[in-house]
Amino acid sequence: MNLTFKLLFLLVVLLTGCAREQKEVVISGHYSGQPRERIASTATVNGVVHRYFTDHAELCPEGNFTFTRITDRPAFVNFLFYGAPSLIVEPGREYFVELFFDPSQGFEMDGDFCDIQAFYNAFNHQDPRACIYEYPFDISNYQAVNKVLLADLQKEMEKIDSAYNAGMLSQDIYELIKTDRQLYYQVARTVVASANYLRMMAGDRMVPDEVFEIWEDALTAVSTDNPWFFSSLRAYDYLLYTYWHHIYTDPDFDYDEFVQIRAEKRETRQVITHTLDRAPEIFSVAPLEFFMAAYIADQYAIRQPHNELPGVIADFATQYPDSDYLVFIERIREEVEEGEDGM
Repeated sequence: MNLTFKLLFLLVVLLTGCAREQKEVVISGHYSGQPRERIASTATVNGVVHRYFTDHAELCPEGNFTFTRITDRPAFVNFLFYGAPSLIVEPGREYFVELFFDPSQGFEMDGDFCDIQAFYNAFNHQDPRACIYEYPFDISNYQAVNKVLLADLQKEMEKIDSAYNAGMLSQDIYELIKTDRQLYYQVARTVVASANYLRMMAGDRMVPDEVFEIWEDALTAVSTDNPWFFSSLRAYDYLLYTYWHHIYTDPDFDYDEFVQIRAEKRETRQVITHTLDRAPEIFSVAPLEFFMAAYIADQYAIRQPHNELPGVIADFATQYPDSDYLVFIERIREEVEEGEDGM
């Protein structure tokens, strides 16, 4: 019996080791361009990605780097450069990438990629919240912009379907890419609708029903129950505009009162808390946890000063003591506190 137990134990250890290796992705490469000390990229957290859930790889003097990610299915890894396409990785594989970045020339990613990566890279990867079709500069013709976005989405869906039917994409990669591109364009549509809503409310207050129809249609296009939803870098953006759609369409919503309250909350350093207090009425369990963590990370990146964040993070840690996102959120708290100590 003792020998049998030892053999079984050894078998479990060996199988565990194999499983770990099969889930490991090794990414190495070379960076050139604007000098920097390290390369930041998104970390995979149970298949979930967010632009500020990251790890860093130190650069050797020659510009070389290596890092690993753990995933049990195809996933995206995104290098934090504006307009950068995500790297599609599969468990148990190794990848070599050439990265180049210069502010005057932009970002380039190259390597010994398979046809799948080249296929994905050919799509538009400009941030849909900022630059696609230049709608921030002329958003008034929202009908035309929405029409173009839907047409481009349809073209991409047809290309993805054709690639899958031709045997170029596995079922998992097909679902991953298709969900990602759906979210990309639906986020763009929500930005068009929300930007027009705010523009109109700041002006004559006449918001056509069509603006809300575009927004609502975009937000019903992709479900959070989709098993690949949180694998897209655009998942957080989609939830963020879901949040604001809920706020603005609440029957009891008063625009002037809301603007005044937000101004007061900013003054008293409570605006993040004010936002998160409404989140539980909008999202279910898994989307809620992700949204709260991602929103905290997003606010750390874009909002100054950071006085409110330590308390918000402490509340999140109390509410989600076993959250996989805590490693990133606690890192933010440490950085905030280090910054305060250095003042």
